[in-house]
Amino acid sequence: MTNSAWKLNITHPVFWLITVSWLAVSCKPSHPESSSLPSSGPSIAVKTAVLKSQQVPVFEEVVGTVRPHMEAQVSAKVTGPILQISAVPGMKVEKGEVMAEIAVEEMKAALERAQAAKENANSDLQRYRKLLSSGAATRAEFDAVQSRQLMANATVKETEVLISNASVQAPFDGTITRKFMDTGDLATPGRALFSIEDSSLLRLEIHVAQSLANKVVLDQKFRVVISGSSTAELMGNVAEIAPAGDTGSRTFLVKLDLQADKNLRAGQFGRAYIPRTQRKALKVPAQALIERGQMDYVFVTSDGKARLRIVRTKDENFHGLTQTPFREILSGVEVGETVILSPPPELRDGQDVSSDKVEAALDSTQKKS
Repeated sequence: MTNSAWKLNITHPVFWLITVSWLAVSCKPSHPESSSLPSSGPSIAVKTAVLKSQQVPVFEEVVGTVRPHMEAQVSAKVTGPILQISAVPGMKVEKGEVMAEIAVEEMKAALERAQAAKENANSDLQRYRKLLSSGAATRAEFDAVQSRQLMANATVKETEVLISNASVQAPFDGTITRKFMDTGDLATPGRALFSIEDSSLLRLEIHVAQSLANKVVLDQKFRVVISGSSTAELMGNVAEIAPAGDTGSRTFLVKLDLQADKNLRAGQFGRAYIPRTQRKALKVPAQALIERGQMDYVFVTSDGKARLRIVRTKDENFHGLTQTPFREILSGVEVGETVILSPPPELRDGQDVSSDKVEAALDSTQKKS
């Protein structure tokens, strides 16, 4: 190919390479500084706080189970077939309410015999009292008749009590939790008919290690968290402490009375936080933290400007609770630095900030709200 022909062939790759290079050069900005970042914007008034190292308590987390203050398995005191039982799991009952009836026909017949023997003994006693006064009977004969009369009276009372026990009553106000027998079953003393619990006052039962047992005293209050409770923070009052420890686990049973909560149920899982010692920690108000995905940030002030910092926070808080006004910072900021509280959404890294008008800004916000 001749030189003239090569110049006219615009489809040649070299031609397009030169053309693209020329366009790239011609499109470069004439002023490199025009591509720099924009200014940080106007100054924003913010509220700040200086970070300080503080002593915080260290808690020992002890797990336990919620149990009712009173619970009982109710059984019959007499033997006989069950005529009727009204106990149903979940049923609310009052103290003295009849929950089951036991057939006691044989005892009723025994009561009739005892009453007849009592009447006969009363007649004999009156007759021998007259004979004793006339001298026709000895004192020993009178005493024997009087003893038979007392035994007859006692037999009648005993049989009446047994018959009254045929009606099984609720021992206290509470809720039926289980039903062990039904109509037609044979009730015997010691065999439970149903179980009942008083759920008006619940307890958290925990097993405390022997190293912490000496730190627990009666009427002491601990922070408690119960799974599923609507109350974020519960207080447990130490009501009972086992005087002897379990030889297998080397722990001591401690019962904590819990405050009333409609969502508390016996059998729930709970945690009690027992103070053990203290340590130094760097705390930051929770309102200073910014959560973005899996990362936590704070704004600090330096030379009148806001600087965004990535921080690492402690997963759990100081009291073992899910909500607290402070969070512990493990890294990202240091003692003495100033953090911005409740940073406004428009605040950017490097933006000018001022804190001399913070109080006025807060007052005006409160008045508007």
